[in-house]
Formats: sequence, C-alpha cells, structure tokens
Amino acid sequence: MRDIAHMLANNKVYIIALLISIIFVFYSKPGHAQWSWDNRYLMQGDGVVMGGLGFSRINGQNYLLFNLRTDLAFGQFGLGVDIPLRVNTDTGKIRNEDWNTTEDYLRTIRYARYGRKRQTPVYARVGSIGTAKLGHGFIMNYYTNEAEFQNRKIGSEFDLKFRMFGLETVVSNYKTLEIIGGRANVRPLRNIGSLGLLSKLTFGGTYITDRSEQVSSSTDSSITISGLDVELPLLYTGPFFSHIYADYARIHSYGSGKSIGIELGLWKLSDLLTVSAKVERRFLGTRFLPSYFDAFYEVQRFRNTEDGVFYKADFLNQITEKQKGFYGELFGHVARVIRLLGTFEKLDGVPHSGQLHLAAMLAKFSKFSGRAVYDRTGIDTFGDVFKLDERSMLRMGLGYQLNSMLYIFMDYIWTFKVNPVTQRLETEKRFEPQLSLVVPL
Repeated sequence: MRDIAHMLANNKVYIIALLISIIFVFYSKPGHAQWSWDNRYLMQGDGVVMGGLGFSRINGQNYLLFNLRTDLAFGQFGLGVDIPLRVNTDTGKIRNEDWNTTEDYLRTIRYARYGRKRQTPVYARVGSIGTAKLGHGFIMNYYTNEAEFQNRKIGSEFDLKFRMFGLETVVSNYKTLEIIGGRANVRPLRNIGSLGLLSKLTFGGTYITDRSEQVSSSTDSSITISGLDVELPLLYTGPFFSHIYADYARIHSYGSGKSIGIELGLWKLSDLLTVSAKVERRFLGTRFLPSYFDAFYEVQRFRNTEDGVFYKADFLNQITEKQKGFYGELFGHVARVIRLLGTFEKLDGVPHSGQLHLAAMLAKFSKFSGRAVYDRTGIDTFGDVFKLDERSMLRMGLGYQLNSMLYIFMDYIWTFKVNPVTQRLETEKRFEPQLSLVVPL
C-alpha cells in the first residue's frame, strides 16, 4: 500500500496519468450531464455520483487527491457524501489532519436532508449548514458552521410550514450543543378569506442562545438573543409580490435594536425568471449588533490574537452610541441556469462596518459550469470589497464537461483553521484541480 502511495505521489507519474486520461476523454462523444451543488439557494436537486483524481495544494503542501463526492436526490430526500484521500507528494502518506478524529469520519456524510427550505411543509437537514437564516435575518442571517473547513461541525435545520403557523430551528453543533435557536410564526387571520391580504398578516418570535465557553470573558459565558417580528403583504398579483415588515431584537444583558423593511419582486415568471429585492433600515441601540449570528460568527466569536483573546460579545460593550444603518439583498435566477444572491450591510458613518455576502452559480452554459460563495467583512471603501485576508471567506469552482460523464473541475477554497500550537485562527488556502466521473441518477 505504501509503495502504491509513493508511486502515485510522484509528480511525474501523476502528470503523465492525468494527461493520458484527458487525451482519452477528448476522443469520446460529448453528453449532457449536469453539475449540481448543495448550496441551499443554488442547488439543482439532481442526483449525481462524482469520483475523481486530482491535485490539492494546502498551505504550501502538495497532495494527490482521490475523491468520492455524491449529491443524491430521491424525491424529497437528499444525501451528500464527501470522502477525500490526500496523499502527500513528498512523503507518500495520507494527510493526517483529514482523519485524526471521530468527527473526521462522521463528516464524510456532508448532509442528509428531507424537503426544501421554505418550499415544502417539512424541511430537515443534518450535517453541514451553509446558509442558515431565521425570519428576516435580523438575528441570524446566512450563518454557516463550515467557516473552519477542517473542523466542520455537525448541526441541523428543522422547519415546519403550515397554513396558519410555522417553525424554523437551528442547531450548530451536536457534539457540544453550542448554538440552539428557532423562530415560530403564526397567521391568526389566515382562515378569514374576506380580509384579503390582511389574512396573511404574520407575527413571529425568535430565540437563540450560544452556550459555548468561547463566547465571552464574563462569568456568564453564554449569549442569548430574542426578538419579535411582524410582516404584512402589500401585493400578491400573479407573479408579482411585495410586503413590508418590522423586527425587534434584544441581546440579553446587553442592548436592543429594531428595523423596518420592504421586499418586492417577480416570482417564477413562466419558470424563466425570478428576482426579488429587499431594503431594510436599521435603528440600533447601544451594545447591540444586527444579524449577530452571521457567516463570520464562527470566526469572530473567539480568537487568539497577538493582543490577547478576542470575544465578539465583549465588542458589544464598546458600542456606546446609538447607530443607524441599512441592509440590502438581491436574489434571482434566469431559467434556473444563472443564479445570483447578494447582500450588503453598513452602519452610517462607521468606518469598516460594511459586510458583503455573494453567491453565484452557472448551472450549465455550453460545456461550462461554475459556482462561487464569497463573504467579506470590515468593508470601508470599494477597494476593500475583494481583498482576501483574515476578513474573507471564499469558495469557488469552475467545471468543464469533457464527455457525458467526465468533467475537469478547478476548486479554490479560502477559509480558516486553528493553529494547534498557537491556538490562533489562521487562513487556510486550498487549490484543487480534479478529473471527475459524474454519473447522473
């Protein structure tokens, strides 16, 4: 086994094998297999099995990558599996960091799900959480438990959606039961049809707590946020819709804030076009942050820095003045081929308070496919938007179809890991080209 690993780890052998494979593929007939992706907003729902040979470069170390990755869909059920074997090109050994804990083996199952978020009466997902959002996102907005790629957590989402009431829940990590929360909503006038749009008036309540010991330096090492919201439709005519909403939230033992917003859009116009836009004005009190549980929460909650330990909760005490800000969101797709999601928020007159979230997918254009998710915080000027540093997270990939089942993929991942010596959070960069077999089911 070791001899085989050494042989495969040799750069020359790998390059020759890959070139032979590519030459062979170009003599095959092209087909129409599709590349799907498990991001909640971008997922196509097609069942695929993917296996590949590739190259991985992680923080200056080179590895041969053997990968089995599946996204299976059976009616309302879905399953994602990711089994990576990275062989160091210098030592011929399998990368120990991928397989040194029980959680590493459990994480080979990326997720198991039933239903679709906000589309089916029941939605459940266990494993990785990519973009968790409760209500309008004033407390939890696009939270992910995958910010530290190497130590992805096993969490869950469970939602119920019925005529008069609904429920959304999130658990970030079943090993330590850190973030636990949910939102319940009710439409008390739903059965009174004569009220028209007023019958869709919705009231909601949210409660989220993080019980991790790495939350605050105070004796109370938990953070708890509760809130109330209301939503009133203004227009539901054919594919057009619009509603206004308001949120109030309080961080227990700290401060509170509120917001008002409007959302409008065009929904499923002959299944060719969907677009929605949301604009929100925020009024924030002292010691309060909106969307406290966001895409960077796992990074910002606790950090060892050169100046000492940083806790996000302790930063709340530095907010000594009331603030105002705005939040905007744009989402849409064209014929389910091009999908885009963008959010941006910033405080009035506060430097480096901008935060951006972008997600895009090209499902199929000729023989090309593409995907990208980008998060950036600490934005002050336009020049800050696309700087990759400790305030950035990026996942992007490009695929090219060689024939009916063979693809070339190029993936680039910029996330974080904890240095085992300094216990400080550091950026982790991965570049992984692959030649993959994709079998649609």
